[in-house]
Amino acid sequence: ANTFIAKLAQWSYQPYYDLFSDHVYRGGKKTITVQADLDQVPVFLQGGSILPTRERPRRAATLMHQDPFTLRVVLDASGSARGELYLDDGETYAHESGAFVWREFAASPEGKTRSAPLRIRSTDLAHAFPDEAVDGVSLAGAYDPRNVFAERIKAVRVERVLVLGLGKKPERVMTSDGRVLEWEFTEGVAATGSKQEGQASVLTIKNPNVLIAADWDII
Repeated sequence: ANTFIAKLAQWSYQPYYDLFSDHVYRGGKKTITVQADLDQVPVFLQGGSILPTRERPRRAATLMHQDPFTLRVVLDASGSARGELYLDDGETYAHESGAFVWREFAASPEGKTRSAPLRIRSTDLAHAFPDEAVDGVSLAGAYDPRNVFAERIKAVRVERVLVLGLGKKPERVMTSDGRVLEWEFTEGVAATGSKQEGQASVLTIKNPNVLIAADWDII
């Protein structure tokens, strides 16, 4: 193993999460030193981010079009997070005529108390901001959420949601239409209300059966 030195952002005490170990550090005027294997580059996610990943190894990216996604939600000091996902065929210019998927994922507490439930939401950014989806092209009045590419991947699902830094074990996890989901919770450091460091708490939502290109809410 070797060591890796990182200087965390000095302008805030936001949590930073080690992508591989789920260890949470705090920002501020300091540097940290972490152990890293020779074949691994340490990666940190700043609290407030949502990272979509595909975690099945493939020989080429073109073989991943129908693979499911994992959403890694790393909460900030206010208990919120946000991320985006853009997808197109990666081969043609069809995106210029609206053949793509552009989603926003957002997580925020449903109230002002620490015990307030967390809502995770997926919405269509291209529908909301058609003039911003493609550089130099206005899709206002022309974007169709059921475009050719969206239809091509309409069965692609979210297979797992990981929420890091949750303050307490939830009582239940369900979709907004009342469908109860399977989940487990590992106690650990919360993102809010403390400068504590260590292993972050992890809520794992297993196979929520929501689609990557559809609107949905998990509470």
